[in-house]
Amino acid sequence: MRFENRPIILNDGLTYVVEPGTNIVQLASDLEKYGDLKNTFFFELYARLSGAASELKAGEYYLKGNSTPSQVLATLVSGKIVYHPFTLVNGWNIYDVIKVMNQDPDLIHNLKGKTPKEIAKAMHLKYSSPEGLLYPDTYYFTLHTTESSLLNRAYKKMNRYMNTVWPKRARGLPYHNQYQALIVASMVEKESAVVKERPIIADVILKRLKMWMPLQIDSAVIYGLEPHFSGNLTRSDLQRKTPYNTYTRYGLPPTPIAMPGPVAIQAALHPVKTKALYFVAKGDGSHEFSSTLEAQKKAVDRYQLGSKTKPIKKGKQHETKS
Repeated sequence: MRFENRPIILNDGLTYVVEPGTNIVQLASDLEKYGDLKNTFFFELYARLSGAASELKAGEYYLKGNSTPSQVLATLVSGKIVYHPFTLVNGWNIYDVIKVMNQDPDLIHNLKGKTPKEIAKAMHLKYSSPEGLLYPDTYYFTLHTTESSLLNRAYKKMNRYMNTVWPKRARGLPYHNQYQALIVASMVEKESAVVKERPIIADVILKRLKMWMPLQIDSAVIYGLEPHFSGNLTRSDLQRKTPYNTYTRYGLPPTPIAMPGPVAIQAALHPVKTKALYFVAKGDGSHEFSSTLEAQKKAVDRYQLGSKTKPIKKGKQHETKS
């Protein structure tokens, strides 16, 4: 068997990084150490004679198991580098995003330990926080990509999406700009995972704003307790003075409270007109909607009271009540 056709990569394959300045001698040494290359001299000679020695392209590559010298060199001069996935999930807030990014070994962690305001500055945003401005999706990146550059891609995608759907919004909505719509969409995203409920929740929020009623959105209160929320929302938390306490403050929170997906955004831009003014979690992920305070109190009695635990909320159960 000719040398260039003899496998030099073991069966399970090898991920190899060609750093800038890597030469053929270093490559041969690495393949001898991590692969199954028996003769570095012949490998270096073959690489030089084929012209590949001077054409290596920097980047991370996956060398398939049983690859031959000719296949290895063809891969390393092709520029077909490895791309890693990062999925930004609907409903994550910026604290969730950074926590998961910080655990990814393939990213450069230039946002670790930064506050939302500092993250926004690192991303060169005009907003005080990137909250709600990142489009949930799976993004593919190359080795040594910075966290801020990856988030900027999600920010640009949200901008493109909003510029597409904003002109098609329902008439008569009270939003002064796209940002306010994202604030409402973020609350809709956190309040219910039931798709058919989301336009109704958006309608409740907008009606309460119009009537100058407190929104009483528990997920917004919880956001005001981040990043130190314990997982249990207590009655004392509902009295905590934060800009996100929608029990003690009127109007919208100052920023979104999570990253809304397209379904929640569409709900905020196309709310369903109902008589509902209140809603309470049933405990199964859905909600009971009421148009009067009396009916709401009965729903609260039915679904919320009777709990013997001190916390009124745990995890991602959400309710709005008066």
